[in-house]
Order: sequence, then C-alpha cells, then structure tokens
Amino acid sequence: MIEQQTDIERLVNTMGFLPFFANDISNFSIKEKTPDDLWFSDEKDGPWQWKGPVIIDGDCAYGKFYRNKAMYVSMEWFPDFMNWRRSHYKLTTQERKVLKILKAYRSLLSRELKRLSGYTPKPTHRQTNPVLRLSEKEVKKVKTLKHDVQATRKKKTEGFDTCITHLQMSTHVVTADFEYNYDKQGRRYGWGVARYCTPEDFFGAERLVVERTPEESARRMFDHLRKLLTWATEDQIWKIIT
Repeated sequence: MIEQQTDIERLVNTMGFLPFFANDISNFSIKEKTPDDLWFSDEKDGPWQWKGPVIIDGDCAYGKFYRNKAMYVSMEWFPDFMNWRRSHYKLTTQERKVLKILKAYRSLLSRELKRLSGYTPKPTHRQTNPVLRLSEKEVKKVKTLKHDVQATRKKKTEGFDTCITHLQMSTHVVTADFEYNYDKQGRRYGWGVARYCTPEDFFGAERLVVERTPEESARRMFDHLRKLLTWATEDQIWKIIT
C-alpha cells in the first residue's frame, strides 16, 4: 500500500512499469494501491503532488505511455521501451515541428510549448479590430467567415493535446516535472503544469542506448511483465508494451 513518496519509487523500480490510473489489468496502478483518503486530500500530499518528486528522486520516466494515459517506467526498462516504441511509431509533420521546438529549448512548460508551436493565437486589440467598425449585418458575415476558417484549420491541424500525447506515446517526449502556482503566503494551489523535455535531455543519451533490436527489447519486456502480471492476458501485456 502507498503511504509516502518513497513507496511509489520502490514500486516503480520493482515492477518496472506502473500506470497512474486504474485500467483493465487489476491491481496494476498507483490508484489501486493508494488509500482513498490519500488519493485526494486537503490535509496532506499524495500521489498527485508526488508526481514530480518521484520523477526526479526515483530516477524513472513519466508520461502518457500507456494507452494515452500516464505511466511510470523505471530506467532499467525505459531504454528497451524507447527502443521498441520509436521503431513502430511514425511522427506527423506537426509532431516533428513541435519536437524540433522542444529540442531547441531543451525544456518547456506545456503552455510555453503550445504557444511557441503556434497553437495559442495572439489576442486582437479592440482598437485595431475592423469588425468593431462594421455594420451589424457585416459583423455577422465576418464572424461566420472566421468560424468557417477556424473549423477548416482545426480539421487540417493536429490539436496540441493529441500531438503531445503521441510524442509521449512514441517516447520522444517525457514529463520532467510539474510546476505549481503559489499564493502570497507561499501556499501551493491549483494543478501542476507539466514541464516537457526529450529523454535524451533529461537522462542523457548515453543512458538510453541498448545493444538489442527492437524485437528483442519487446520480447524482454513481455517476458518480464508475463512473470509480474500472471493474471493478465497476453493481449493486455502487449498493450502495455505497444
């Protein structure tokens, strides 16, 4: 049972793979191993607040690695995990663009990466907005046109959340930490904002090298998880790896 940060670190390094949320494999998540009164608590920190410290102190990778949801992977297994995933995931043009920006800055908060990648439009100043000088009928036409353009753009451009999730699923991006806002009394509030970087920048490229083929890495992970999760089906285990 999880009662403190070090319990998560121990579980991650013992199991190698540990999802944050409950899933279709029973007893294979931090949620199921955490007492209800610690999962969300106003009095004390729990797994949600420990995410960043576990990443740093536990020497493990964290990101949306498991069916587009969060999972920890120990550094004993992450190089094999990356070796397999990168050989099977193909990046879109938009994902390569976002990854290039992240590599250039080495580390960015989610909102910073989103803005630099062109997902956050610049605000329009009211005094220079021509819509305000149009008649009511013309305003309606312009708004309709803007709506159509935005709808077309959304269809053509991969959304930021989809993009950053796929970059994590492909192991090109990991979460380095979570940063919070603080009030005047120094009290933390709100949800932590993810800070992203590449595994190479976070761990060092030399720690991610494996002398195995992607297929050998996949088989090594499968054999480990088969012994660990004896109650899971082969299909469920492959979904962790792929």
